[in-house]
Amino acid sequence: MSAGILTRTTTAERRIADLLDRVGEVRPAHAERARRELDVSLAAMRSSAVGALAWESSCLTPTRYPVEVAFTSATDELRTAVDVIAPEDDRRTALDEAARIGRLFGSAGLDPETADLLRRHQHGLPLRFGAWLGSRHAAVSTAHKLYVEVDPDPARARELAEALAPEAWRALAGAGALRFIGIGLDDPHAVELYARPAHTDGDLLRVLCARAGMAELAGPLADAAVGTDGAGSGRNLAVSVASAADRVTAVAAFTSAHQRLRRDHRVREAVLAQARRDEWASADVYAAASLPLAEAVPLQRPFHTALSDVAVAGRPEIVHHVGMAPPPPGRPRRSEGSPASLTREQREQGEGS
Repeated sequence: MSAGILTRTTTAERRIADLLDRVGEVRPAHAERARRELDVSLAAMRSSAVGALAWESSCLTPTRYPVEVAFTSATDELRTAVDVIAPEDDRRTALDEAARIGRLFGSAGLDPETADLLRRHQHGLPLRFGAWLGSRHAAVSTAHKLYVEVDPDPARARELAEALAPEAWRALAGAGALRFIGIGLDDPHAVELYARPAHTDGDLLRVLCARAGMAELAGPLADAAVGTDGAGSGRNLAVSVASAADRVTAVAAFTSAHQRLRRDHRVREAVLAQARRDEWASADVYAAASLPLAEAVPLQRPFHTALSDVAVAGRPEIVHHVGMAPPPPGRPRRSEGSPASLTREQREQGEGS
């Protein structure tokens, strides 16, 4: 580990540092990029006036942890989303702080017009989080995205969505309340609108795909997100529509990993089985990061957060994402017959691929 990077001063901070150590065994460049950026983006948490409580005070994740890590079937990148300001700080500063950190680590940042539009939209709002910073760490670069809180007033939320992403809004409108907006810092035209419908089922996902011009992916997305029998339908599924360069690029559905697959070891088994079967580029990255969850333990608050399924324009297969927060503890609980080390698990994975 680089000197001065993630000093592990609290148990909560050690969790993310230990995860990066595990990922570093299989993707050292990815882990080092994430480590250096998190040393900056978590500085406010580390120096918070409320001390260790800062690490359980964020509304970013169900566990209140200020970092979510995620993996995707599309690439081997390590994804992070971070609450960049301390719980006692003014949430109106989160937007500019997240954009500043993105620029510091290579992104272009928001154009002045968009930044001004977002500030005016948030002015006077009783913000819950303001903005989060999303990062996609690859071997040679990191891409960034802002997740921006919007006014719960439907008229003002619609006004902002139409200004930023009219194509995505036309596909999403009426599906549910707009919760927040994602804006790429590397491509100012990449925008994603996130909504929480009252009820999400296969019919809604088919409608969204049809509106988005991806009717051929409607069935596969519905099957992946709610099951061929629709058993996964319900009120706890969020949806999103993304656009870039004046066209819709993706439709996604998000559900709780715990709701779909229950305990963490079962989530891990299911994700790894699919990752190995479909040859995900991130299979070994996820395996390393989630290694402490390999064994069954008594029912507890889950470490996995969301599972998401994404229909991407021009891509025949559905893309899958899996998130975790907080990172699982550094030392896996081992029993007779369980993997003796990460190296052994990697070897077994390679033999089965």
